[in-house]
Amino acid sequence: MSRLAQLVLAVLIVTCTFVTTERGMAGDRRYPIMLGLLGGAFVACLLLTLAAAVLRHRSGEFTRGWRAAAAAAGPFVAVLVWAAITVPMSPHSVLVRRGDSSSAMVVPPVGLIVPLAEALLAVVVAGMLVVLIGRSRLQMALWETFLVLAVVTPADLVREYTTEPPVGWRIATRFGGAAIYHTVLLLGVGVMVDAIRRRYRVVLSWLSVASMVGCLIASGSRAGFIDLGLFCVALLIWGRPRGVEVRRRHLVKVIVGSVVAGAAVLWLGRLRGVGLVDRDRSQTWGLAWRALTESPMTMLFGRGYGVMWPWFANESGMVPGAYHGMRDTQFGTSLPHAHNTLVQIGAELGVLGVVLFLTSVVVIVVASLRAVGGPHGATSLALLATFPGLVLDTYLVKNFPTSLLWWVVAISMVVLMSREGPGSRPSQSRPRRGADAVSPGVDPVTSPLSPR
Repeated sequence: MSRLAQLVLAVLIVTCTFVTTERGMAGDRRYPIMLGLLGGAFVACLLLTLAAAVLRHRSGEFTRGWRAAAAAAGPFVAVLVWAAITVPMSPHSVLVRRGDSSSAMVVPPVGLIVPLAEALLAVVVAGMLVVLIGRSRLQMALWETFLVLAVVTPADLVREYTTEPPVGWRIATRFGGAAIYHTVLLLGVGVMVDAIRRRYRVVLSWLSVASMVGCLIASGSRAGFIDLGLFCVALLIWGRPRGVEVRRRHLVKVIVGSVVAGAAVLWLGRLRGVGLVDRDRSQTWGLAWRALTESPMTMLFGRGYGVMWPWFANESGMVPGAYHGMRDTQFGTSLPHAHNTLVQIGAELGVLGVVLFLTSVVVIVVASLRAVGGPHGATSLALLATFPGLVLDTYLVKNFPTSLLWWVVAISMVVLMSREGPGSRPSQSRPRRGADAVSPGVDPVTSPLSPR
């Protein structure tokens, strides 16, 4: 069951890399390919879960996995439920002609329902895959998963560069676009660094790191370089292994990585400018704040899901207008989406939505902080370093291939750090002597091969 679940995840990664998942199924752009992929993955996971429930009916690992996954993903699912509840409560319209308030067009319901369904399927499928893989195999499964990503990503970048019409100098795969897929690349770097520190397939792990960092640089993402820089600094401060010689080698590696990241940031600054918050984002966030603070009710419950940014309707071609750039709305001029997860959830779902979302964030952050210094330390630091990206984009409520893999790593961290039982310590929360020699598929706490 574990291997089959891992196969489902690998198939999703390869497909989302080489196929434009935003294209419509059977030519109907209202229903993107990603919706079908997630639906198929959900059915496959459901069948595997039913079989696993029979085979593991006495397994404590299976039960703990579900509880940990529910703790991480449950509050975010509640955000999506609240979003669905608000749909019939507010009118959803957009302006067809710029500056003409009489040209309002009602947003088709499918433009609101489909992205909610995709977001829900992404987080549910991620949780099911993690539980099916099992805590004892998660470490190895993550390494193998990101090895697949490290191979297919540069291959598709070559294809993209040689066969597709250029859009500026930035290139990316279909996994999320140049502005966002740096998130999964950074998570992959963290997983590979943990493998290097354990001395597991060191050459292959280093090549994977080089592949993913190179692809991140090619994306030209400002948020990506910030996240990578934060990861390098955090690894230097909190990720140092024990032992003088090991720490010296670690220090050299981190310094080299920081220098490369710094040089890339300077180069990027010359190409794109060093400002992170441009005028369009500032105007959009100000517009959201004014709409949210109009009354105590809007502050508490928001304006309603999809009222301010019906982005799927825009991207699918159901609403005339540019995909990028500012557009007129009933609230004022704004970008097609908030470019900030907290702003988007806050403006449309109010304080209630933000509290639910932050509950998931806190669970994941606490688990990641507990993992710092242990065998999953670099992965946890990479996961923590992706959070600044939430204030520069909205990859948990769109860009669903990226969202799926982010949730896989986030839920994996919560599952790995879940407790064995009442009063027990979290597994793998502290470094142990000789942990470098443990295979990524072996739990260094429970394995009889672990040094005592």
